[in-house]
Amino acid sequence: EVLATQAENTRSQVDKTYHCVVSFPEGEFPTREQLEDIEDQMCQALGFEEHQRISAVHQDTDNIHLHLAINKVHPQTFKVHEPFRDYYIRDRVCRELEQKHGLIVDNGIGQGKRYGKEQEMNVHSDKQTLWQWIQDNTKEALIQTAQTAESWQTLHEQFAVQGLVIKPRGAGLVIGTLDGSVHIKASSVDKSLSFKRLSERLGEYQASAPDKQLPQQPKVQYQAGPRMPDEAAKALYAKFQSQKQQAWEQRNAFKAKQQAEKEAFNQQLKAWHQTERQKIKSSSLPGAAKRQAYHQLAQERELLWDTQRQKEAEQRKTVFETHVPLTWEQFLVQTAERGNSKALELLRSRRYKQARMAKALVTADSLDAARHIVYQHLKPIVKRNGDLIYRVQDGGSVTDERTRVRVDEVTAGSAFLALSLASERFSGQPLDVQGETTFKQQVVQFAAQYGMPVTFKDAALEAERQRLCRTLENPSLAKVEPLSPALEAFIGQRNKLVGKVLDLLPHRVWTAHDQGDMIYQGRRNLTDGTQAVLLQKGQELLVKPVQAQEFLGLKVGQLLQINEKGQPQTRGRGQGYER
Repeated sequence: EVLATQAENTRSQVDKTYHCVVSFPEGEFPTREQLEDIEDQMCQALGFEEHQRISAVHQDTDNIHLHLAINKVHPQTFKVHEPFRDYYIRDRVCRELEQKHGLIVDNGIGQGKRYGKEQEMNVHSDKQTLWQWIQDNTKEALIQTAQTAESWQTLHEQFAVQGLVIKPRGAGLVIGTLDGSVHIKASSVDKSLSFKRLSERLGEYQASAPDKQLPQQPKVQYQAGPRMPDEAAKALYAKFQSQKQQAWEQRNAFKAKQQAEKEAFNQQLKAWHQTERQKIKSSSLPGAAKRQAYHQLAQERELLWDTQRQKEAEQRKTVFETHVPLTWEQFLVQTAERGNSKALELLRSRRYKQARMAKALVTADSLDAARHIVYQHLKPIVKRNGDLIYRVQDGGSVTDERTRVRVDEVTAGSAFLALSLASERFSGQPLDVQGETTFKQQVVQFAAQYGMPVTFKDAALEAERQRLCRTLENPSLAKVEPLSPALEAFIGQRNKLVGKVLDLLPHRVWTAHDQGDMIYQGRRNLTDGTQAVLLQKGQELLVKPVQAQEFLGLKVGQLLQINEKGQPQTRGRGQGYER
């Protein structure tokens, strides 16, 4: 139908399909209803509300993304619609939809501009730009030179000491490397280096005098490699460069050797073929037999050529797989997989991500003191941004990020692993635990049960940890009431529907520590004939077994206060609480 509609427009020569991809940050999982609304709003904003389209959601990468293939030809008028300045429209709609659906807010392209300045884009690059290198190494010296230089010649000489040149381009000045390979706008470093400021102080621009010898060996020199925070990182980068150079040298040596062998084989094959052909020519075979012999000889020569080519291809594949000139990112990933914490630190510092959605998180306040740890025996997957993904045997999944430990699939094993990682990475700091109450309870129980040297930022969690520790020291303090099979089955069945049934909250059993304000959500009959009430507290539903006469006369949605004994009190209208 789309192709038939497009065929009705014979005048337009442009591509008649508009392809748009709406991508979400890693770890964010919008619902089907949200995706449908995003699709509708995006198409409407672009002017394609009445146009044919095919949409598909892809989940085969780290980022869920929505493909929109839209027919630019209107199904009634058959005119081609081409959105004007659509990059601004898409950016505006994205920001609006992020706010509407509570999604992670992305950076966008900024107000009224399509491209950011170099200094704004620098944080997204894994390489050290000239602008960033000047900021880190020579900015103060250049500003001092601009303020104290007595002439343009002095300015040129001082810039050369820093491994730089300054020269006019267009209507202003640029700062570049001595070899002229990279340039940036001079005023982007500092306003004192602008053409206007320097001209006002030094007069009309003058190039460096040809008879003046500039320094041959500058004090510092720009290199376009990654930013190196310390000596250990520089040593790692030097090792990377050495390995990369060796890989290229091994490849080039193999190519030269293989080319020589190929030429020698070619000469041998040529001589053999001429000899065999001469034998056939000088033989007493009749004409038809000679033609058949020539044909067989040609086939044999082609077979030898094919065999040689296959042999060369296999040798080339082996050498190229053995000597791979890795990228800096690939080198860091491989080195981190071998347990190198510095490589892991560099991977994590290469990108600055926004906070992402997760089922549970463990982090701390002071991230500068966080250690970089690799549990090599668990064979984690090292991602290109430095995240480590651990898979637990019980189906859990934990992602160890630069600033936190994220639990994607909450199980007992993943909760224990997340706590273990956080206790080592944020050693000595109170842990900030976020997620559902079940996850928090598991973390607290593991911390007490295994005597982990951790404390929790949340006062209630820390009090519970201390209580459990006292209970373990004195078992008589523990008062454990096992769940009935009917109650446990009810909670399990309800939790399986969470995420599938609209607005259904996670369920768990009520405990004495849940005393406080909550909302009555009704009474349920269990399979063993007993009854339980549902009490909403925050984003959870607490299930409390009750006797027949308890919690009678209450209405769904009524606000209650439950004491430590599980007894309800109703709140009056501005009059406090009433029994």
